Amino acid sequence: MKVIHISAASDMTIRAGKLFDGRSLIEEQTDIVVTGGLIRELKPCALHRNNSEEGENMLNLGKLTVLPGLVDCHAHLALDGKDFHGALELWTDKDLLGQRIREDLMNTLRRGIMAVRDGGDREWIGLKVRDEVNRGEMDGPRIRAAGIALGGRGKYGSFLGPGVAGEKIRETVTEVAGRGVDHIKALVSGVVSFKNYRRVGDLQFTRRQLQELVSAAHWHGLRVMAHASSDQAVRMAVEAGADSLEHGYFISQPTLEVMAGKGIPWIPTLAPVANQARGNLRTRHSREELQVIERTYLLQQQMVKKAADMGAPLGVGTDSGATGVLHGQGFLEETLLLEEAGLSRDQVLRAATRNGSIILGLDKEMGVVKPGMPPCLIAVKGNPLNDLKALKNIEFMLMPQWG
Repeated sequence: MKVIHISAASDMTIRAGKLFDGRSLIEEQTDIVVTGGLIRELKPCALHRNNSEEGENMLNLGKLTVLPGLVDCHAHLALDGKDFHGALELWTDKDLLGQRIREDLMNTLRRGIMAVRDGGDREWIGLKVRDEVNRGEMDGPRIRAAGIALGGRGKYGSFLGPGVAGEKIRETVTEVAGRGVDHIKALVSGVVSFKNYRRVGDLQFTRRQLQELVSAAHWHGLRVMAHASSDQAVRMAVEAGADSLEHGYFISQPTLEVMAGKGIPWIPTLAPVANQARGNLRTRHSREELQVIERTYLLQQQMVKKAADMGAPLGVGTDSGATGVLHGQGFLEETLLLEEAGLSRDQVLRAATRNGSIILGLDKEMGVVKPGMPPCLIAVKGNPLNDLKALKNIEFMLMPQWG
């Protein structure tokens, strides 16, 4: 894959064989005219021009499909997806940790992922990585970082954050906001059980506490991404005003209808559960556990299809770093699981591009191809609207310098 960095002074024309603009596919060859680092116009390729023409200011991608860079709405840069405890031990070795993260960020870029929303870790590693990428000290995608996750004392998620005392929620949100985070991550529930179907870890906040957390975050101009599984946890997050719903396992249809009615984006993270029943990870689980795992993610897929049919905003979030979900690789796995759930390929691609940019608050920078936007683009062999596996075949990435 060839990476082309776009400066604020760039003037060029990018010829696309096919163009998915973040909303629909343009079948005919299209010239994307860039002036001063921004897209000035899109126009059909002039018929008299030689399609092999390429000069200093022409990038001919006439045999490729061009689309916006992909967006992963849920990741954990501090984890590696391979060995949970080994990843935690690596946190004390700055050099080895940096090497591992650099490799994972390169794998992320190679998969066409141009933006990642990090869900936090107790050592603020994701936030530090964001700043290193912004300073040009490390190559990587655009990163939105939570710093740490906020959950209840003694509850699930000690590796994500130290836990918040109930009477200090507003004070803690203010402290976290002061570190320059991009959003607040709230742990509303624990995680789903692989042993007992429909069992989910305890609620971590009362309704009043969660409302206070969301109110404090919004006062600081920060969105709240709410980790919530179990219908009770999801309903609490929705009613508290969370800005996106992460995971959402065992959501009921009535709650889904409320969430869809409010336009709250859902990031269903199918891969971290479904992958447990696939490949080598199957051997880690008993037959009974595999039955629970399969029932759990199959139900999730049913609800995702219902959400799509309702017009609910969906984002692609891999939960990469979770066991069995590798950075970069997990994105295609997640998109294929969404297609398997019954979403059309154009619905999946919209979730992976335009919707993701909106969820991350980056819709002024990426997600669609139109005049006035930076050309944050990837070009692939084949047509992902015919086969999503075309996303494996990324030939070019055009991206600005983050900062």
